[in-house]
Amino acid sequence: MTARPDATTPRPPWRPVSDASPTPAAPAPRSQRAARRSLRRMPDVVFDGPHRYRLVRAWPRGVAHALGELADDDGTTVAAQWFADPAELARAARRTPAPARVVGDVLLQPDGADTRLPALSEVLREDGAQLVAHRPGRRAVVRVCDPDGAVREYAKVVRPSRAADLVRRGDLVASLLAGAVPVPRLRDGSAVSRGVLRWSVVPGRTLHDLGADGGWTPAAARAAWQAAGRAVARLHAAPAEQVDPRHTAADELDALADWLHPAVAHGLLDGELVARAGERVTAELESGAGERVLGVLHRDLHDKQLLLDDGTVGMIDVDTLAVGERALDVANLLVHLELRQAQGLLTAELAAAARDGFRSGLAGPDLPAERVAAYARATRLRLAGVYAFRPRWRAVAGALLERAARG
Repeated sequence: MTARPDATTPRPPWRPVSDASPTPAAPAPRSQRAARRSLRRMPDVVFDGPHRYRLVRAWPRGVAHALGELADDDGTTVAAQWFADPAELARAARRTPAPARVVGDVLLQPDGADTRLPALSEVLREDGAQLVAHRPGRRAVVRVCDPDGAVREYAKVVRPSRAADLVRRGDLVASLLAGAVPVPRLRDGSAVSRGVLRWSVVPGRTLHDLGADGGWTPAAARAAWQAAGRAVARLHAAPAEQVDPRHTAADELDALADWLHPAVAHGLLDGELVARAGERVTAELESGAGERVLGVLHRDLHDKQLLLDDGTVGMIDVDTLAVGERALDVANLLVHLELRQAQGLLTAELAAAARDGFRSGLAGPDLPAERVAAYARATRLRLAGVYAFRPRWRAVAGALLERAARG
């Protein structure tokens, strides 16, 4: 399936934020003071009595609000929200059940305390329940283990209004792949109306963990990623007419802006470099060069979403399914290999073997090099925004941005 570019694709405003001027000696008008306040961000360290929490990652919701994951010195994680406006922080705190508490300008939400995910704290009280991730007000993942420690299922807790659609998407991807690529299946739908989706376990270990462990040979890396290529090709070739969502170049540009505008506003990325890279990405994604080869996309595909088990690769987190350019998924995986090398999690030799294996595993029509390159630049720019909100990896984010801005 192919398509031609949409000449009406809107361009996001790739502008560096310019309000970060020094504070004047005289009091500024209220609007200027508010603009400066919006440049504050979630702190990298939060002190709560004897506990010191460091920021692991944050998800900006504009420039005045962010969701976060913090970790104590012993590795215990806690969900959090940051608000630039003290009144908004107070309102959120009043709505959120105990043991949530305010520390500075951060709302800590331990033990699944979440007004919009009312079933989360209940799921966490089950025997064998372990919180894997919690994005306040959005979603949480709970690993549920049997008494012997074996993982029985993963419970995703979402807002009740979203649950039925996620079940439909899960059923659809399982039907599209027809068992050729293992994906989570809904095990228990009895609590879907309350936002609890209990999914089966996809066997195996993630390609991320296998590569980071240090035990891989280049041949093993190539074989694993070749299997990943085959799995991605199977997804891309699935019947697209059964998939409603569409993901266009304009949608990809909007996704970039959601990360980059807050990163620049908070001083985490260089605004001039972001503007330069953003204009290049926009021009390349909107360019008429290269045929658009469409297919069914995962749309958030990376090495933590792919699990290898006895030569077969399965996929998780398939609820972002959409029809779009196959080059997007391919570029996303290839650039994540660059990222893992920059993080020191893959050697150059293993990354090269993985790239070669992945490309050899892809089937179907050859993708135009121009489209893969365009989406690769877009992926580098998006990941620069994502990792700018992860303090440990800010230097890597800067390197990704510089590469995205280069000609």
